[in-house]
Amino acid sequence: MSGLTVREIGEFGLISALQKALPASTTSGSALRLGIGDDAAVWTPEVGESVVVTTDSLIEGIHFRLDWTDWRSLGHKLLAVNISDLAAMGAAPKLAVLSLGLKGSEPVTGLIEMYEGMGALAARYGVMIAGGDIVASPDRFGIHVTACGTTRSGRYLARTGAHEGDLIGVSGTLGASAAGYHLLQAMDSPTSATTADLLISAHLRPEPRVALGERLLALGATSAMDLSDGLFGDLPKILKASGFDATVDRTAIPVAAAVRALFPELWFDLATLGGEDYELLFTAPLGRWNAIQEGATSVGSTVTQIGRIEGRNPAGTLRLRETDGTLAVVTTGAFDHFR
Repeated sequence: MSGLTVREIGEFGLISALQKALPASTTSGSALRLGIGDDAAVWTPEVGESVVVTTDSLIEGIHFRLDWTDWRSLGHKLLAVNISDLAAMGAAPKLAVLSLGLKGSEPVTGLIEMYEGMGALAARYGVMIAGGDIVASPDRFGIHVTACGTTRSGRYLARTGAHEGDLIGVSGTLGASAAGYHLLQAMDSPTSATTADLLISAHLRPEPRVALGERLLALGATSAMDLSDGLFGDLPKILKASGFDATVDRTAIPVAAAVRALFPELWFDLATLGGEDYELLFTAPLGRWNAIQEGATSVGSTVTQIGRIEGRNPAGTLRLRETDGTLAVVTTGAFDHFR
């Protein structure tokens, strides 16, 4: 199929090629009664568990650029961002369907590689690819993914669960993805730093924190979400949903040394406003912190305490404690596609 475009192979030839690109373990299983090839899929969730559903769209030129990413990385990311949403709920990822809006000029081999990248991640987490749709989209290439998971023992994490006095924590480090994005923008004058590839990889191939989400739920976290719009964009969502104020310490926010080194003037904004880290932001009672920290270590993750939930306030004000101890109200909101 080398050299063929979508227009040349046709819709049904493409469907057959893409299905063959997926690992067998992701297209059939005991819970997936009916998968790719029928009008709809039939999936049987675990008895007594609720189904958790999330959806994301990735549009060429807005969420990805084909001159920046390889097709396998694109396939990885399109599923990873959905699995990350399920991880933030403490849910177990189980199933995904995706629709492709194609211009017709896309190379078939590229789309096959995209499915191979998605299939490799799906196989790692036991996710079934149950089908989807392909339509013509003359103006722009777009990918639309819906993923389903199941709750664990009927429980899940939501943004509404924070309580006064809870600690605020984040996993991993922040700012790497945004730093990688900036490096990609500057490809005309690339850096020779050996850490640049790691930052670019953080942007192109994020890793969902599934095991950590499970541990947070089991060990008493009260709320959680994944960091897609940046710390100062996402934490206010928890505060407003739960109805509390909060204070975050500037010096406590974990930022990778590579981000600080390559962006000495910009690293704090990258860490708090950049977005697409897909780390987990959560709240937990003080008495559960040590157990959560140990639980994170047990699944190969780290967590950092960055602040505390304070008094009740339906508006949910976020304050930043500066290095000199003064407090400043954070007014920056989340990314808005239409502003």
